[in-house]
Amino acid sequence: MQFALLYMMASATYDWPLDDKTQGLGKMPRIYAYGWLEMARALGMTLPDGIDEIEVIGNEPRAPKKELKAMQRLSLTAKKLEAAGLIKCLRKGSPQKRNNAVWLLAIGTPEENREVEAYVRQHMYL
Repeated sequence: MQFALLYMMASATYDWPLDDKTQGLGKMPRIYAYGWLEMARALGMTLPDGIDEIEVIGNEPRAPKKELKAMQRLSLTAKKLEAAGLIKCLRKGSPQKRNNAVWLLAIGTPEENREVEAYVRQHMYL
């Protein structure tokens, strides 16, 4: 699960150093901020086992119990990746504020990771 999470996070981020076009669009390098629900859906963790699990929420068929369980599992997996030094939480998410956590992927050399983190903190005002 750790590999799948890290792979999906890396697939959704921009490389460092940013090219001129990406930098001009205000994109951040090695940052994952789409949230656990988006990740759970991408990994197929929210697909219901049966019709009885489906609820219509906001005109969208969803399986809330599966979503909650998947987000909890991804959160625990992220803690393992963070303990291993592969990702770093730069901002905690808040369901009340409806914002996602901001995760920095520490997949470069230590010097490069510090450089990327400094760039991100400066441009995201963290």
